[in-house]
Amino acid sequence: MLMVPAADVRSETSLAALNTSLGSARIRLGLKRLGLNAPATPAATFGGLVAAVTGEAAPAASAPAAARVRTAHASADGNAGLGGLQVGLDVEDIRSLPVAADYWEHEFYSGTFARSEIAYSVLQTDPRTHFAGFWCAKEALRKCDASFAATTLNQLAVAHDVDGRPYLTQATADGPERLPHAVSISHTAEVATAVVVAQTAPNAVVAPVPERAAVASTPPATASASNAPVSESKKHSGLARFLGV
Repeated sequence: MLMVPAADVRSETSLAALNTSLGSARIRLGLKRLGLNAPATPAATFGGLVAAVTGEAAPAASAPAAARVRTAHASADGNAGLGGLQVGLDVEDIRSLPVAADYWEHEFYSGTFARSEIAYSVLQTDPRTHFAGFWCAKEALRKCDASFAATTLNQLAVAHDVDGRPYLTQATADGPERLPHAVSISHTAEVATAVVVAQTAPNAVVAPVPERAAVASTPPATASASNAPVSESKKHSGLARFLGV
């Protein structure tokens, strides 16, 4: 993730490069693979992350409010924006997505994207470009509509109509449900971006939809390897390997 050898990852190594929505997702999935839970607030350094996930000390001081400002575009009372419009925007560096030999099996892609998105992307010349666009669309949706804040990302998907125009769907018990939000995705060779727009009645309160949360929220945590004692050296080396390269 940090694009440095695991042996070079030390306690003082900065995690600033991962202080984005994409970086946070990769850390969360990597920790899950190690049987650990991600800290509630982002750690500033590798040492702070180790302390946070092992419970040995409080997480290193950070600025969670600043880190989350990019996801908090809805007003505090949930009112719609000017003219009843709500807008979400996200931009990501395509190179920040992990390289994978098998996108179907890679934990980041299988845990983040719907199978339909993976099927679409692997047929393209540069799959990561399209994955990055899909990622931006999902993050822009969350910023546009707060009722999707807790929705698991692989329950949301970008699909295309017969003319190739993208639209958003959400997984339900009856299959994918098309969402009313408008979405536009663009990219260059290095950067992907997406804008999502929703139309609501002016000054109307946008209330979360219970069905959405019920279908897509993350299942309750169960007992895992994180409850078993792990030696300090194994904790450190395991975390260093998944953060290093």
